[in-house]
Amino acid sequence: MEAKGYVMKRSGSSRKSRDKNIPKDIMTTRDAAAYLRLTLPTLYRHVAQGKIPCSRIGGRWRFDRKSLDRSLGRKDIEDDVSGRNKISGIVTSIKRSSLLAQVNLDAGPYKITAIITRDGIDALKLRVGDSAIALIKATEVMVLKEES
Repeated sequence: MEAKGYVMKRSGSSRKSRDKNIPKDIMTTRDAAAYLRLTLPTLYRHVAQGKIPCSRIGGRWRFDRKSLDRSLGRKDIEDDVSGRNKISGIVTSIKRSSLLAQVNLDAGPYKITAIITRDGIDALKLRVGDSAIALIKATEVMVLKEES
């Protein structure tokens, strides 16, 4: 191909191939169809119906892997919280008020009490006897009494 005295060379493929071991966070239509195990027409139909989250970038559809995983109910390992910040337990009691709810967890040697919104309890469909995880955030303040 020549343009104004310059020769442009094309090497075999116009697309750069990625290493197969590197996960793509932003996928093309073909990549998303393969990832979701759908045919291209089925993928386009789901996009048109709003069933699959995507964006148009440069006039082409692009799909975020994490959004696809969330829409399928998959848990992304990268988004997981470190094990030291989680304590698993059993819900022993729930006290509800009009706005808030108190949840008590029995986590072996630990007894944990959390105050969360009533909407949060309803969204989680949390009941006494359910397994639950207490997530400890670094922005919270804890008070410990030293032994004398």
